[in-house]
Amino acid sequence: METSKRQHTVSKVVLRRFLSHNQLSVFDRKGAVIQSTGLRGAFHYDDFIAHDANEAERRWWEVENKLNRVYKLIDQRRALDDPDAVATLRDLLAVHWARSPATRAVHERIRASVIAQHRAEFAATPGLLERLFTTQTLGLLPSGPGALDWINDRLHTLPEAVTERFFSERNAAHYQHARNRFAQSAVQIGYATGGAEFFIGDTPVITRKNGGPGLGPHQGVAINESTELVMPISPTVIIGLGTTPLILQIEPEMVEHFNALQVNSFIRWLGCRPGGPADRQLRANVEARVIKG
Repeated sequence: METSKRQHTVSKVVLRRFLSHNQLSVFDRKGAVIQSTGLRGAFHYDDFIAHDANEAERRWWEVENKLNRVYKLIDQRRALDDPDAVATLRDLLAVHWARSPATRAVHERIRASVIAQHRAEFAATPGLLERLFTTQTLGLLPSGPGALDWINDRLHTLPEAVTERFFSERNAAHYQHARNRFAQSAVQIGYATGGAEFFIGDTPVITRKNGGPGLGPHQGVAINESTELVMPISPTVIIGLGTTPLILQIEPEMVEHFNALQVNSFIRWLGCRPGGPADRQLRANVEARVIKG
């Protein structure tokens, strides 16, 4: 299991399917760079789970360790005949919905909103702040509004260890919630045709709802209200959930549609197989400051 500070938010066993000669073509939005790189060079975030990282890695590994067998069944087009493979694919979707910079962004946004609201409520009760100031300073009296602002800020500044523990706990809860939710749906597997290939972004599980433009939790679509949920798992295979188990042939036009979803939802990293049609599209259409390799 990977226990280092650098954590991949897309499973390496999935990313390996996109490799050619141990290289992956990626766009890094942070530096506006397109380059070919090994797995250590992309799709990672430092301390994505900083609290109890080993437990998070163990939880993800339990799914990832089953994928080599599942990929063999997918290549043979027999995965839907195997209940264990179907369950693993559901869990793979749950892992990548929960272990996503999109869910982290939503978590941080909600946390900041709650703290701001709570701080505003305290600011509206100066008498309470005066008493808290005196308690915190062992008897001193506040000298004015600045002192009350100081104690209000102090009360609403959480130690990093506390915020990281809370996110770690919420991440585990998000994963279990997704597993429970996805268990109600059938797995569908689509195979790209006509030589077309899929992109994969760092928020690879796309959730959409009817009539809305959002493509994930960071764009206002929670899994409870999603009507479409898909994720590419190789350059030529995409999985999703539906009401009926299906094997689908995905024409190049629909591959372009699914690629557009990845392009419009990723946060930092967007990748594809080097040298293929998706790579050519990436290098031709994504606005990069630097193109390497």
